[in-house]
Amino acid sequence: MKISTWKVFSILFLVFINHMNAQKLEKKYEIDSLIYLHKSYNTKNHIINFLEVTMPFVKEKKDLIFFLQGSYPSPLISEDDNGKFLLLPFNLKEISKENIFVIISKPKIPVYTHFKDLDDNFQFDDEKTLSNYMKLNTLDYLSNEVNFLITKYSKDKRIKNIYVIGHSQGGRVAANIRKKKIKKIAILSVNLLGRYEESVNQLRYQEISKQDSSFQNEIEKEYTSFSELKNNYKFKDTYEDLSLKSYKTFTFPSIINEIEKIKIPTLIAYGTNDIGVSFTNDIMRLRLIEENKENFNFKVYPLLNHNFEKTNNITKENESQWQKVLEETILWLKN
Repeated sequence: MKISTWKVFSILFLVFINHMNAQKLEKKYEIDSLIYLHKSYNTKNHIINFLEVTMPFVKEKKDLIFFLQGSYPSPLISEDDNGKFLLLPFNLKEISKENIFVIISKPKIPVYTHFKDLDDNFQFDDEKTLSNYMKLNTLDYLSNEVNFLITKYSKDKRIKNIYVIGHSQGGRVAANIRKKKIKKIAILSVNLLGRYEESVNQLRYQEISKQDSSFQNEIEKEYTSFSELKNNYKFKDTYEDLSLKSYKTFTFPSIINEIEKIKIPTLIAYGTNDIGVSFTNDIMRLRLIEENKENFNFKVYPLLNHNFEKTNNITKENESQWQKVLEETILWLKN
């Protein structure tokens, strides 16, 4: 039987593509009785690094929850004299009994870095690393990473349902990804009109609370900056310009344009001490009701800030409520 050269080439090409997209286990971490699998996919444009978090020796099917982080250029795992720890403000131990978590690493940011190589906020601060990160820290790029992994995991026989939780910048990404294979999403601490609206709200609040009219000058600068960024199409290969280019992708078009297209059940949650977010979202909630968008649910956390912290009136220190918020968010997703 004669086999055409074209058929042979096609078969070899498909094998090559499948090999390029093959999942690879890079490393395994065990932290607090949880298994953190550092996995990767080698795509055409980049290597996607991510953690798959689950309880060991569990064979039954589980729900998959993607957690999309904010914008900080931090690794997912770090280490100090007490050992390794997850650089996220909550504990996944109990929640992982019934769920698998996937947390995607920031592009060009290592999954693991020892704390001595980071600044006081566990972030990278050298310009070369930050520039490489900013080149890929765009709405389209991050959305495509999530879309790619959702497609892969939707074929995984271990998985029942797929949910997405996005916080801050991650919430903007959650609103932008394809929803076909997702059952529900949660968007946390995101101004539904965008980052400039957030900045103007914060400045206006300071003007009123401090009774200082000079803040109006800063507000006018925000409007000028907004207009200049909208009309800026030329960015240099410097950290400053790459940061502006990244910022633009999360600003135009406004996130409300994507929000109003969402058909699946969506939770929008925020704290009232997140001034830049709460003032706008309280009003946007009325708009979504007026438009009969019944798939949207709102959860408001009184006196919590952007990172779901509350100030202790005695110690004046911020106390995290992230665990409570995460657990309530997951409860909503799965009910």
